[in-house]
Amino acid sequence: METPSVTTFKLSRHKKRGLFLTTVISALIGTGALYAADGLQYGEGRFVFIAIGVFALLTTFFCFISYSFLTRESFKAIYISEEGINDISTGNRIGTILWKDVESIKIMDDISNLKRKYIVLKVRNPNEYIDREPTRSKKRSLELRLQYYGSPICISSRALDCTFEELKQAVFDRYDLYKASHKEA
Repeated sequence: METPSVTTFKLSRHKKRGLFLTTVISALIGTGALYAADGLQYGEGRFVFIAIGVFALLTTFFCFISYSFLTRESFKAIYISEEGINDISTGNRIGTILWKDVESIKIMDDISNLKRKYIVLKVRNPNEYIDREPTRSKKRSLELRLQYYGSPICISSRALDCTFEELKQAVFDRYDLYKASHKEA
């Protein structure tokens, strides 16, 4: 049986709808706050309304960029190939996790919700993957995952339009295929 070159999983309808609604609502709040600030004098809360409006419009901008990026990707959030796995559902920008870097794969409970599970890819070079993330707060999140889970690479089906079992099966199948093909070489 021929294995497809790339297995993909899309973002769930709930997540797509949530991102779209966040974009629209933050745009409405931002424009409403700036409109309300226009009729106020300084000292009457004008600065607060301007700050809320600017923050909401910045949120709109970032949500719109995320939504347009996901639209170009046809809302595909995880790519699993012969080369490795690329998870963009978390918002981290660490790129493709190469199978050659993966030492082992384990299933662990999510510490914040024991009903959920993670596929943890233990990589031989975790700091290289952490250093790929340009945002300091997300980099810190990856460092905390490394401390708790033993790897910064933790994949969940939470935002995906698939079950955890489907995702787990796809990851293990592709990783086993990689190991088998490199054992023969």
